Amino acid sequence: MRDKIKDIVIDEFSKLINLIESDFETNYKKKVNNFLLSQMDERITASMVFVSSFESKSGFAIEACAKRIARIRFGDENVPSIVNPRELSCDIDPSTVSGQIVVTDVDTYNADLRGRIAAFRAHNEAGGRGSKRVESKTTQDTIKASLLPLSEKFKTDRIYTKPVDLAFYDGKNWNICELKAGGDLDSSNAPSNVEKLLTIYVDMGIENCKAYFATLYNKDGEGNVWKGAVKKHLNYPSMFLIGSDFWNKILPNGITFDDFSDIYKSALEEIDLNQRINRMIELCIKEK
Repeated sequence: MRDKIKDIVIDEFSKLINLIESDFETNYKKKVNNFLLSQMDERITASMVFVSSFESKSGFAIEACAKRIARIRFGDENVPSIVNPRELSCDIDPSTVSGQIVVTDVDTYNADLRGRIAAFRAHNEAGGRGSKRVESKTTQDTIKASLLPLSEKFKTDRIYTKPVDLAFYDGKNWNICELKAGGDLDSSNAPSNVEKLLTIYVDMGIENCKAYFATLYNKDGEGNVWKGAVKKHLNYPSMFLIGSDFWNKILPNGITFDDFSDIYKSALEEIDLNQRINRMIELCIKEK
């Protein structure tokens, strides 16, 4: 099982490094032309280029890893490319789908529907500070009571699709995740991300569905209480899967988050990540 997970990480991150290598020189030249960085050492500038590129692109690689790992645990049929729990009639070819999409007959783009979801989020915001703080009332139970009925109210004769970061059936419930790297969203972006998740929940249109805001790592340190703007809009911790909680939700039985961390490090060593980074940097500096 460890070897299967390691092979997945090697495959996805090899693709990632190949992609970064292909456009590294172009991105480096753009930074070199930034006079604000002109006093910096060339190696520092090149390192900044790599970190920026890695952070922006690695999310897609680790999301792909998460989906493939979830398939090991729950089976391919329970982590499908086309998420269609109500078995609606559609003729979408799974090979044409990048990632996962939810198939729905709910008018997912209806302005009234979106307004109701936005109003629900705003009405249930967390408030107060310290001992007087009241957590968000947007819970698994309240979305079932208040939002699930909207899937019937806004039902149509048309079929719509909606991208979802990760959706899987665990044998009891469908789980839909809005998946971020560390989840460090600012106050202006948090509401729209929450409303996107709640809209997908309505699109699913089934009772045995849970919605989560998930992060690939705990930006505040594993084991520490996660802090983020999204906590104002979703009940914490019931609507969250942060870092190890997320990975332990999808990793095969017997493989812990600590095991996965070790496997990840070993996989990146095997693809010579550090050597390839240094090689990219050296080539750019020589050609400058």
